[in-house]
Amino acid sequence: MLTKLRTYLRDLQIRAYVALQVFAATEPVRLRAALVSLVLAGGVLFPALAAEQTAQIIAGIGAVALPLAVGETTRQRVTPAGK
Repeated sequence: MLTKLRTYLRDLQIRAYVALQVFAATEPVRLRAALVSLVLAGGVLFPALAAEQTAQIIAGIGAVALPLAVGETTRQRVTPAGK
């Protein structure tokens, strides 16, 4: 039973790794925006949640959402019009 579980988890890990590689190759702008948002969430949002500071939480949400919005508009500019 443990071997089947280990095999299943290893299979999921490989599938996730391949999916991430495909995503990085086809959508580098979105990937960069997502990574920046993760870093900002780790540095701003999570400490604000721990300290229960409402203003910092709202600013953190804005800081996390901004790279995603900018990344999406940038992706639309660099994507060919035919796609």
